Amino acid sequence: MATMGLEPLAVLGLAAVIAMAISPRASDGTTRSIAALGLIAALILAAGSQGALTSALLTGDAAARFGTGLCCLSGLAALAILRPASAPREAPALILLATLGASVLSGAAHAATLFVGLELVTLALIALTVLPRSAPALEAGYKLLILGGIGAATLLMGLAFAFAATGELTFAAWSSTDRLVALGAALLLAGLAFKFSLVPFHMWTPDIFSGAPAAAAIVAGVASKVGVAIVLLRLQPQMPATGIWQTGLAALGIASVVLGNLQALRQPSLPRMLGFSSIAHSGYLALILASGAADTAQAVLFYIATYAPALFAALAAAAILDRDANLTGLRGLVWAQPLTGAVLTLALLSLAGLPLAVGFWAKFQLFSALAQAGTYGLLAVAILGSAAGLYFYLRFTVTLFRRDGVDFPRPPHWQEAAVLLAAAATIVGLGVYPGPLYALVTASLP
Repeated sequence: MATMGLEPLAVLGLAAVIAMAISPRASDGTTRSIAALGLIAALILAAGSQGALTSALLTGDAAARFGTGLCCLSGLAALAILRPASAPREAPALILLATLGASVLSGAAHAATLFVGLELVTLALIALTVLPRSAPALEAGYKLLILGGIGAATLLMGLAFAFAATGELTFAAWSSTDRLVALGAALLLAGLAFKFSLVPFHMWTPDIFSGAPAAAAIVAGVASKVGVAIVLLRLQPQMPATGIWQTGLAALGIASVVLGNLQALRQPSLPRMLGFSSIAHSGYLALILASGAADTAQAVLFYIATYAPALFAALAAAAILDRDANLTGLRGLVWAQPLTGAVLTLALLSLAGLPLAVGFWAKFQLFSALAQAGTYGLLAVAILGSAAGLYFYLRFTVTLFRRDGVDFPRPPHWQEAAVLLAAAATIVGLGVYPGPLYALVTASLP
């Protein structure tokens, strides 16, 4: 079927338009229901699609469908933890728009769709960030707006150089060794690094995690990363053979792993720690891409798929605790709120990469890919970064089990409990038996 692959995008776009149109008059529950139905329908269409769209602008291959499905899951998680008090009725429509943008990125094969997808994610994320209108949210939104504009300008400049050298805007035409293409590749990588939260383009990320609604952090931490990661996988074989792409990725990855982990070590706030550790996780993905390993695509997609449920659970717990999501306020959470405390423990252990949690297999894939590629320097950076991560994740985990606990404001709502339970089942189930996820990722390679 000629349109195969576009149906999920059409459903997301239609649901976003409807949700935005009715939001001034409809109740919060109505707009949420429309958004949820749109996300579920798009997820089902992405999972059930078998054909592949052939177009210069978009591709509907297995990797695009995998990315769309993961973006829809992140949209559902973001929708579930929205708090009506801090999220006006426009928020569900913004989540749909951000999910649509990330899904467009997953299938982008042309400069036009690359730019449209990136800006759709960024603009929706800015609006979602500032909705509470609190000082931290506005600060995070301003940073994202200013830095996002710089990132977009850098990206456009890179696309312009590539077009000037090749006369083409499709990814497949950019494998020339022309100096203009190499310069364009460097600028393009810098623009994508902003969206991927790589150092030194990372300054907005911790503020989104700590100052914006948790739903915005889920969009920034998962949906945006999924789309950009698949774009990087598609661009990798087309980049000039001058080494500038791999060298740039390696430098950005090393800086992100080192700075992200060092800053996370100093954070007493759970959301801010997750923000800096998100930068480190982006660095690990950049190291895999820079290594040129034979199974790079499999390792990258598997890593993101295992990172997502742990981040969903951790941010859901942070949303439940609100201002108490710090080392002082988390004391004794396991005893006071067993569900929230137990699932947060699982999430932190998975992010740390410990056995019996699905994150262990992600770190195993990371180390295996770097070792097989013979990039032992990058492997050493990844191991040392993971060791530092083990410390600050366990630091928060131990706090959850302290007996001198504090009073907690409220138990989770049923939507938040659903996210916690689904994330916990995924973390443990795939941690014990990762075979189905391996099979899915292998079938979804670009």
